[in-house]
Amino acid sequence: MTKNNLKISTIIKTDNSEKTLCEVIEAIKDHSEIIIVDCHSTDDTIEIAKEYKAKIIYSNKNELENTLNNAINEANFDWILFLEDDEIVPRKLLFELKNYAENPKKNRPIVALNKKIFIYNKEVKAARIKQELKFFKKGMAYFSSNYKTHLKINPNKTQKINKTFKIKNLYILKYDNLNISRKIYQFIDENKILLKNTTSKKPSIFIKPFLIFIKQYFLKTAFMCGKEGFIYAKEKAIKSFIFEVMLFEKIKEQP
Repeated sequence: MTKNNLKISTIIKTDNSEKTLCEVIEAIKDHSEIIIVDCHSTDDTIEIAKEYKAKIIYSNKNELENTLNNAINEANFDWILFLEDDEIVPRKLLFELKNYAENPKKNRPIVALNKKIFIYNKEVKAARIKQELKFFKKGMAYFSSNYKTHLKINPNKTQKINKTFKIKNLYILKYDNLNISRKIYQFIDENKILLKNTTSKKPSIFIKPFLIFIKQYFLKTAFMCGKEGFIYAKEKAIKSFIFEVMLFEKIKEQP
């Protein structure tokens, strides 16, 4: 495989993503087959995807993981890159991914990438996400069977994988568009199935969210990012509050 013909299949999960999708695709379009897995968007997401001649696969939210795994199987190229609808791959990182796909480390067919989060176009350093599986050789990773769209190493391939390769000092850029109501609904959906499998425990409706805010805002120094850091810490606390309320409701329903 030479540099001239190396291609990557990029799978992008979308859900009313018209505000960010163009920039996501522009970053990878010249080196990728583009596969859109869409949760029946009602805005212009699909029209944008069609303009870029992307392959479009529709999915209900409760079938998302199966659809994403099917998208992996339908990809034309050996190496897969998975992106959310607001994640931008800088040119230098894409170049490194292409180089790695050409000459992967022995028994390391999965790459973990760092992520920088931007709110109102300002980086919130306290929100950096480290070592998330994003880039892998076909068949070596899969999506787990719940609402979370996180990749896991294929258990049938673990003997062939010594360690996950990590590209240091390069980041995917995640631009948070702060559609809070949409994010809260997504969070509730994601945790409905998770809560079904959660053993009963005493919820902490007020104390836990408060401690999470303190941790993010003060201990992880989100306050140094101004209002963006405050928004990030507050969002974390709100999600914790909602989860604890859902847990409380589950316990209350039990006989």
